[in-house]
Amino acid sequence: MNSATILRHTLLASASCLSFMSAVSAQAATVTNGGYTASDSVAFHWTELATPAKTPVPGATRVLGNHDDSFVGAISLGFNFSFFGHSYSQAYITSNGMLTFGSSTTDNINTPLGSHMSVSTMPLIAAEWDDWTSTFSGTDGVYYQTLGSAGSRSFVVEWHNTKKYDTASGSNSSPVSFEAVLYEGSNAIELRYLDVETGGSTVNPDASRGATATVGIRNTNADVNGQYLQWSHNQAVLRNETAILITPVPEPETYAMLLAGLGLLGFVGSRRRAPKA
Repeated sequence: MNSATILRHTLLASASCLSFMSAVSAQAATVTNGGYTASDSVAFHWTELATPAKTPVPGATRVLGNHDDSFVGAISLGFNFSFFGHSYSQAYITSNGMLTFGSSTTDNINTPLGSHMSVSTMPLIAAEWDDWTSTFSGTDGVYYQTLGSAGSRSFVVEWHNTKKYDTASGSNSSPVSFEAVLYEGSNAIELRYLDVETGGSTVNPDASRGATATVGIRNTNADVNGQYLQWSHNQAVLRNETAILITPVPEPETYAMLLAGLGLLGFVGSRRRAPKA
């Protein structure tokens, strides 16, 4: 897919989000870093891949049921996805709320994405990186599916009814559900939060709304090169039925070329002309 087509997909997706913007926005916040911008001023949509019987909907796959500190992969995305300038066709899914590329981890101790960490050589998407488990009562597992037609496909991963690990009792917290979506063409990432209220326990602090989690994206060796975008770290800023859209920021010269490809460059140029004397 050429650059003009990619921008066209991005602009159309942005226009769609704006036209359906509603009061569900968690903070009306925007964060920009590492070549990406994230905003929660987008409409909430949920793609349900699980059934009450703990089986996947047609076309989806269930993994990591009854698992703790585990991962699965490499899983085919069904398309090439550009992440920090590198192309990936496969991803790994962890039980602890992450997608990773190239390899994976069982790390359950979330850290700031700009710091040095044991997974420093691993590109990752932290949908809600925390110590989650599907081994307690009332939990389920993780589901994934590739949807759409060639050129506009999406890869959806749903962490369904997972609980914060509790050394006292698996019944002292409520399960949460959240998902990550990778978009073909625009290379955007959407993080969706259906239910992020966990409650607390006599041992663990309340993990609701991301209070003990890390949310964002990170490239290899981000502590050195600064290629990361952190939405939150141990902050209770997530809300039920909200989403965060993370999109690449085009380079200035690339952006001008893409505008030209869309027939918009002349319009922009005419706005910059100085008035005649």
